[in-house]
Amino acid sequence: MAGPGQIPGRYNLVIEGAYETFEHQIPVKEFLQRLTEDDIPEKVSVVGLADTLGDDDLANELAREMDRRANDLEYQSPTIQFVVEGSFHRSGKTYDLRYDDELYSLQQVFGPQLERKGDGEWLIAPF
Repeated sequence: MAGPGQIPGRYNLVIEGAYETFEHQIPVKEFLQRLTEDDIPEKVSVVGLADTLGDDDLANELAREMDRRANDLEYQSPTIQFVVEGSFHRSGKTYDLRYDDELYSLQQVFGPQLERKGDGEWLIAPF
């Protein structure tokens, strides 16, 4: 059974230290490359999202590739965690990431279907 922050077939966004993360951790740029090459591990933690959200070009590239690979990921059903520093804040119907006194829109990368799980330190989004 999947533990908190580890639902297969979804993007799991977890606050660093709040839940157990996978030993296999890769930076966002490597995740993006692996998406492009259709080489996503069965279980992986992706780190460095806040830096990506601060770079509109990289964030948009990540969003496009995640959207392009959505059907493949749904079929493969890996467990993908984005491990972030900071905290989640509701912004209307979606969520932002507060990191270093800045707010970053999570909708830009994950779309509007973010859903809160647990005690606010875990969000999920469909592929």
